[in-house]
Amino acid sequence: MAVFKTLCLACSAISLSLSFAVLADNLAADGTQAAPRASGVAGYPAVVLINRGHSKLDPRYDYPRELLAEVLLRTEDEHDGVTVRPTDKVMPRDRALLELERGEVLHVMAEAPKPGWEERLIPVRIPIRKGIQGYRLFLIKQQNQPMFANVNSWQQLADIATGSGEQWSTRWAMEKAGMEVVTGLDYESLFRMLMHDRFYSFGRGVNEVFTEFDDRQRFYPDLAVESTLVVYIPLPTYFFVSPKYPALAARIERGLRGMIDDGSFDRLFIEHFGAAIKRADLANRKLFAIDNPNLSEQTPLQDAALWYRR
Repeated sequence: MAVFKTLCLACSAISLSLSFAVLADNLAADGTQAAPRASGVAGYPAVVLINRGHSKLDPRYDYPRELLAEVLLRTEDEHDGVTVRPTDKVMPRDRALLELERGEVLHVMAEAPKPGWEERLIPVRIPIRKGIQGYRLFLIKQQNQPMFANVNSWQQLADIATGSGEQWSTRWAMEKAGMEVVTGLDYESLFRMLMHDRFYSFGRGVNEVFTEFDDRQRFYPDLAVESTLVVYIPLPTYFFVSPKYPALAARIERGLRGMIDDGSFDRLFIEHFGAAIKRADLANRKLFAIDNPNLSEQTPLQDAALWYRR
């Protein structure tokens, strides 16, 4: 009987030790839940972590998350099923690049190309928003509308101070084209800076501008969408995938191309952005086009099926 009790106690101790080991293994260094491990022979994370919005009023990444979930759902017959959720961490883009390389708390990011990203990560070179964020409309104070309505040349527009995130790819494109650019440290601060005359325009993609205006007008009654101009920058948004998960990148590209071929990609695109495109009335705006120095030679600019044209 004593031997039996001794064996039971030993087994219990081993079981308890294993339980604590598993618990510790599932916790990150800061005590939060660690990122899901790879699952199955395909080497995918059990939960694919994608970047999240920067505030409660930031819906910019809702569409990429929905699109990615649909892509993975459509390829489940080929590989293990996975789910998608936003990462718990809000991070600036330089930090996001490092976290993508590590592949622990961020696996996929919907982002415009910037120097180093295509070399250090795996880009899926399909513009998931068909480049419409490259059609830049301006948020302004409504009393400044006459100043913009009188713009007749690029130099006139370039001399009007405009706002940008410090690490945004459009910042470098605008600066290279000669625009006076004032940077803000975070997303929400840029709206406040506009209303306090730190700059006079805040360029936003067609996919962003009306939602941002509608959501913030109650806080900023003088906020308006400028009605006469559009600046075009060739600007794809790719899914950038951690180099730790090349099979996941291949699966995303295969799923996206399947959706393009069967028309479901365009249907989802119109569902999300059709109303904004109509509201933008791009054909009746004065257009100025500038180059994007961030694009590589691999950018599929010649594939008309991948881009929206006004």
